[in-house]
Amino acid sequence: MDIQTILEYQKLDFEKVKISKKLTETEEYRRYVHANEAMKKAIDNVAKMSTRAEQLFEKAEDVSRKFESASKEYDEIAGAAEGLEQDLKRAEFYSKTLESLAAQLEQLEKEASAIATELNALSKEGEAEIASANKNAAIKKNSMVKVEELKAGFASTIDEIGAKQRELEEKADPQLLSIYRNARKQVKSFPVIVALRDEKLCGCGIELSAAELGKLKDGEPFVTCPTCGRLVYKPQQ
Repeated sequence: MDIQTILEYQKLDFEKVKISKKLTETEEYRRYVHANEAMKKAIDNVAKMSTRAEQLFEKAEDVSRKFESASKEYDEIAGAAEGLEQDLKRAEFYSKTLESLAAQLEQLEKEASAIATELNALSKEGEAEIASANKNAAIKKNSMVKVEELKAGFASTIDEIGAKQRELEEKADPQLLSIYRNARKQVKSFPVIVALRDEKLCGCGIELSAAELGKLKDGEPFVTCPTCGRLVYKPQQ
């Protein structure tokens, strides 16, 4: 099997990676990424604040219902308690009930005040996050235009590499090309295909097992390094 064609294909892949790296290392690209992340974070924060605000509004409605109910009960008992000066036992009962209702109303007022305070804070924070999202969206849009201009500068080189790879695809063994492409998805750094070193070592320095070495000796084009996932081939003598 023609491994050399796959090695040439890998070199062209690496050239594309180097071009991509040049692009991602530019100040404009970094500004674009930073603005995009900041925008997403602000949008996420606004969504969380919105959810919290909905919870607070539901809680406020519940407090309002309880307050209205307790106020009504307080007024009814206060009315019923009038003129009971002679009935001390009932008067005492009504007095304690009114005290309990008054304490309940006071607590509900505190809860309502706390809800209002948190809603006010959420409103201000939300405005700030929306402003941040809009600001970073504008930066992202502006940077994206410049990034696309930078990409255009590499376009002809990338097209040339693509044309060369298509030529190699026609010559390459389909099975070897498929093996390489699958490994390319798993191995994040180049090279993906490495030559056997010192008759036993992968490119990462790990010694291959006797079974793997036997496969190469028997004519297998590649074996996969169990440590780094690279494809190891045995150079022709």
